[in-house]
Amino acid sequence: MLIELLSIIVFTFAFGLLLLGLVTWWVEEDRRRAFGVAMVVVGLLIATAYAFLGSRFAIQTFGRLIITVDLPRLMMTAIVYTLGVMGGLGLAGLLFLWVSRSFLKPTSRERKMVLFLAVVLFVALLLSLIAVQLG
Repeated sequence: MLIELLSIIVFTFAFGLLLLGLVTWWVEEDRRRAFGVAMVVVGLLIATAYAFLGSRFAIQTFGRLIITVDLPRLMMTAIVYTLGVMGGLGLAGLLFLWVSRSFLKPTSRERKMVLFLAVVLFVALLLSLIAVQLG
Protein backbone atom coordinates (compact mmCIF):
# COMPACT_ATOMS: atom_id res chain seq x y z
CA MET A 1 0.00 0.00 0.00
CA LEU A 2 2.84 2.41 0.79
CA ILE A 3 4.53 1.77 -2.57
CA GLU A 4 1.23 2.60 -4.31
CA LEU A 5 0.93 5.86 -2.38
CA LEU A 6 4.53 6.80 -3.22
CA SER A 7 3.98 5.88 -6.86
CA ILE A 8 0.89 8.08 -7.06
CA ILE A 9 2.83 10.94 -5.45
CA VAL A 10 5.68 10.54 -7.95
CA PHE A 11 3.39 10.41 -10.98
CA THR A 12 1.24 13.29 -9.73
CA PHE A 13 4.39 15.34 -9.14
CA ALA A 14 5.68 14.55 -12.63
CA PHE A 15 2.28 15.30 -14.18
CA GLY A 16 2.07 18.58 -12.27
CA LEU A 17 5.56 19.59 -13.43
CA LEU A 18 4.61 18.78 -16.98
CA LEU A 19 1.40 20.83 -16.88
CA LEU A 20 2.94 23.78 -15.08
CA GLY A 21 5.92 23.69 -17.41
CA LEU A 22 3.65 23.80 -20.44
CA VAL A 23 1.72 26.74 -19.01
CA THR A 24 4.96 28.55 -18.13
CA TRP A 25 6.36 27.86 -21.58
CA TRP A 26 3.18 29.21 -23.20
CA VAL A 27 2.57 32.26 -20.99
CA GLU A 28 6.06 33.56 -20.25
CA GLU A 29 8.48 35.31 -22.55
CA ASP A 30 12.19 35.05 -23.36
CA ARG A 31 14.35 33.45 -20.66
CA ARG A 32 11.42 32.41 -18.49
CA ARG A 33 10.18 30.25 -21.34
CA ALA A 34 13.30 28.13 -20.95
CA PHE A 35 12.25 27.48 -17.35
CA GLY A 36 8.95 26.07 -18.63
CA VAL A 37 10.77 23.81 -21.07
CA ALA A 38 13.04 22.62 -18.26
CA MET A 39 10.00 21.81 -16.09
CA VAL A 40 8.46 19.77 -18.92
CA VAL A 41 11.71 17.86 -19.50
CA VAL A 42 12.18 17.13 -15.80
CA GLY A 43 8.56 15.97 -15.44
CA LEU A 44 8.96 13.62 -18.39
CA LEU A 45 12.29 12.32 -17.07
CA ILE A 46 10.83 11.59 -13.64
CA ALA A 47 7.82 9.75 -15.07
CA THR A 48 9.94 7.84 -17.58
CA ALA A 49 12.56 6.80 -15.04
CA TYR A 50 9.94 5.65 -12.55
CA ALA A 51 8.04 3.75 -15.24
CA PHE A 52 11.33 2.12 -16.31
CA LEU A 53 11.84 0.74 -12.80
CA GLY A 54 8.58 -1.19 -13.06
CA SER A 55 8.94 -2.36 -16.66
CA ARG A 56 10.35 -5.46 -18.31
CA PHE A 57 13.43 -3.40 -19.19
CA ALA A 58 14.23 -3.23 -15.46
CA ILE A 59 14.25 -7.04 -15.43
CA GLN A 60 16.71 -7.05 -18.33
CA THR A 61 18.90 -4.41 -16.70
CA PHE A 62 18.75 -5.31 -13.00
CA GLY A 63 17.52 -8.92 -13.11
CA ARG A 64 14.31 -8.05 -11.26
CA LEU A 65 11.56 -5.48 -11.01
CA ILE A 66 12.53 -2.58 -8.76
CA ILE A 67 8.91 -1.44 -8.38
CA THR A 68 6.32 -4.21 -8.32
CA VAL A 69 3.01 -2.43 -8.87
CA ASP A 70 0.61 -2.07 -11.79
CA LEU A 71 2.11 1.16 -13.19
CA PRO A 72 -0.47 1.88 -15.93
CA ARG A 73 -3.25 1.68 -13.33
CA LEU A 74 -1.29 3.86 -10.93
CA MET A 75 -0.58 6.43 -13.64
CA MET A 76 -4.29 6.60 -14.38
CA THR A 77 -5.07 6.91 -10.67
CA ALA A 78 -2.50 9.70 -10.28
CA ILE A 79 -3.96 11.64 -13.20
CA VAL A 80 -7.53 11.14 -11.98
CA TYR A 81 -6.59 12.24 -8.45
CA THR A 82 -4.74 15.27 -9.80
CA LEU A 83 -7.66 16.24 -12.00
CA GLY A 84 -10.05 15.69 -9.11
CA VAL A 85 -8.07 17.91 -6.76
CA MET A 86 -7.58 20.59 -9.40
CA GLY A 87 -11.26 20.42 -10.35
CA GLY A 88 -12.41 20.68 -6.74
CA LEU A 89 -10.12 23.60 -5.99
CA GLY A 90 -11.15 25.28 -9.24
CA LEU A 91 -14.84 24.95 -8.41
CA ALA A 92 -14.26 26.29 -4.91
CA GLY A 93 -12.28 29.22 -6.34
CA LEU A 94 -14.98 30.00 -8.89
CA LEU A 95 -17.64 29.90 -6.20
CA PHE A 96 -15.56 32.24 -4.03
CA LEU A 97 -15.07 34.68 -6.90
CA TRP A 98 -18.76 34.58 -7.76
CA VAL A 99 -19.82 35.19 -4.17
CA SER A 100 -17.31 38.00 -3.70
CA ARG A 101 -18.35 39.54 -7.05
CA SER A 102 -14.73 39.62 -8.14
CA PHE A 103 -15.30 37.47 -11.19
CA LEU A 104 -14.35 39.61 -14.16
CA LYS A 105 -14.95 38.78 -17.79
CA PRO A 106 -11.99 36.64 -18.88
CA THR A 107 -9.67 38.03 -21.51
CA SER A 108 -9.01 36.27 -24.81
CA ARG A 109 -5.64 35.09 -23.50
CA GLU A 110 -7.21 33.62 -20.35
CA ARG A 111 -9.84 31.79 -22.41
CA LYS A 112 -7.11 30.36 -24.64
CA MET A 113 -5.14 29.25 -21.58
CA VAL A 114 -8.15 27.43 -20.12
CA LEU A 115 -8.87 25.78 -23.48
CA PHE A 116 -5.22 24.75 -23.78
CA LEU A 117 -5.19 23.22 -20.31
CA ALA A 118 -8.44 21.39 -20.99
CA VAL A 119 -7.04 19.91 -24.21
CA VAL A 120 -3.78 18.89 -22.50
CA LEU A 121 -5.67 17.21 -19.66
CA PHE A 122 -7.96 15.45 -22.11
CA VAL A 123 -5.01 14.12 -24.12
CA ALA A 124 -3.25 12.94 -20.96
CA LEU A 125 -6.40 11.20 -19.78
CA LEU A 126 -6.93 9.61 -23.18
CA LEU A 127 -3.35 8.34 -23.32
CA SER A 128 -3.68 6.94 -19.83
CA LEU A 129 -6.88 5.14 -20.75
CA ILE A 130 -5.13 3.60 -23.75
CA ALA A 131 -2.23 2.53 -21.51
CA VAL A 132 -4.63 0.94 -19.04
CA GLN A 133 -6.40 -0.95 -21.84
CA LEU A 134 -3.09 -2.17 -23.24
CA GLY A 135 -1.82 -3.09 -19.76
